[in-house]
Amino acid sequence: MNWMRTIVIPLLLCSTSSVAQERTEAAQDTVQTREVIIGADLLEREVVDGENVRRLVGNVTLRQEDTRLWARRATQFPNRRDILFTGEVLVVERGDSLRADSVLYNERTKVGRARGNVRLSDGDVIVYAPSGLYFTREKRAQFTEGVTLIDSSATLRSREGEYWSDDKRAEFYGDVVLDEDRTHLEADSVSYFRETDVSIARGRVFIEHLGEEEEVEAEAEPDSLSRTLLFGDRAYNDEMASFSRMEGRPLLVQLRSDSTGSEVDTLLIRAVQLDVSRSDSLRRLVAIDSVRIWQSDLAAVADSVVYDRLTSEDDSVHEEVRLFRDPLAWFKTNQVSGDTLLIDARAGSVDTLLMRNNAFVARMDTSLERVQQLKGRHLTALFRNDSLQTLSIGPQAEAINFLGDENDEPAGAVKMSADRITFYFEGDEASRISAVRDPESTYYSEDLLPQEFSLDGYQWLPERRPTREGLLEDIVLRDRWGGVDSSPLQEMAKSDDARPALPQDDARHEPPANDEHDPSTSASRQSLPTDNTTSRGD
Repeated sequence: MNWMRTIVIPLLLCSTSSVAQERTEAAQDTVQTREVIIGADLLEREVVDGENVRRLVGNVTLRQEDTRLWARRATQFPNRRDILFTGEVLVVERGDSLRADSVLYNERTKVGRARGNVRLSDGDVIVYAPSGLYFTREKRAQFTEGVTLIDSSATLRSREGEYWSDDKRAEFYGDVVLDEDRTHLEADSVSYFRETDVSIARGRVFIEHLGEEEEVEAEAEPDSLSRTLLFGDRAYNDEMASFSRMEGRPLLVQLRSDSTGSEVDTLLIRAVQLDVSRSDSLRRLVAIDSVRIWQSDLAAVADSVVYDRLTSEDDSVHEEVRLFRDPLAWFKTNQVSGDTLLIDARAGSVDTLLMRNNAFVARMDTSLERVQQLKGRHLTALFRNDSLQTLSIGPQAEAINFLGDENDEPAGAVKMSADRITFYFEGDEASRISAVRDPESTYYSEDLLPQEFSLDGYQWLPERRPTREGLLEDIVLRDRWGGVDSSPLQEMAKSDDARPALPQDDARHEPPANDEHDPSTSASRQSLPTDNTTSRGD
């Protein structure tokens, strides 16, 4: 980013004045001042309130080393060591320029004050402000009545700002707003370090990005159908390293719309810290600590998450999400847990979901008010157009399938085991089960069903399932939204259609068809057809 690249120049280094053109040496002070040459068309001397005052009128000029100053008028107060330049004041030093209605400089403190239509420029950056202070000894400029910075690609506005020219460091604070080509930023304060191209935003940070950067050519219009929003307490950006970090319980919101403007997809991610890194073909997001994710068809919690978006040579996009340390995920009506979860997506749709080690699937049957269970070492779920096709678990696969009769009354359960168990789906319904290698199944009638009938490692935690409104509820928005009165997040929270169903409501699907091959479940429409399965009743 080059939006803070500016040089604030020394305003004045003069001491005494003279009529026409006169060379003078300033009296010795705590700091030795340099020779000043000052000229004007007319010099007037008078006494004001007992103080000698010198007035210079017409074509006032000042030259001191590399500093040049032009003004229409100047008033010198020798006792106070002040010189006030007025009337289209222009200060130039080493290619940098400052324009203002007036500039007051004090020789003793070496502080210059510019007032009225202040404009600083180094040829690449322009800074506008009603007034400004320059501290010569510190080489620091200060703006306290509002400041606007403009360069070729960005505009920065704030209520106050400071700049250290030696350190090439800028501090802007008070309702800071930054607008770039596809990015809008708001914060309480922003620090920028020119040499390292590092910027830090603090306090109620909000960032809005339009379009996918790798999908937008330099001269193309931004993709208004894709918007990424970031909220947090602190944002760090290293442009040279192509790295960004958001801290303070950050929230990432990704919104996608169709050509009519209707929302078609939303992604929400909450964590303690979000890290983003970029390269030519890879964009990586790392969410750290207490991660919560919500999409319309997927929700998850984990200790940490890594998201990679990889663009291949043929411009196709491959996305991979990895969730670490006891992740829990919910897709459709299923809760999945294990050690590590991997989600693979292509062309914007989920392709594969893999749970590594200690995989466990639980599903609430709202008709029976019982949780169907499936466990094994690893889990593989295959999707087509975001629709689940197969759910396979193994080795050491086990399953408990609770049964119901035609009146949705509990009718016992079947416990299965095999090297691998696979569920096949049509739409959102499981149509059949395949059990391979040493399959076994045991039927338990309702009266013989154990009171606590579950597989080892069983857990059912619907209360931990992230919801859309839950992730948005504590977001504090500023009065403005990039110049728009209403916020899409506020509209999202208000909309009844935007509120996800509770976990138990999400699970309201018709149960699978009967297993006609098992006489013990002939009256049960809750069991599934199985392949290569041996059944026996108890």
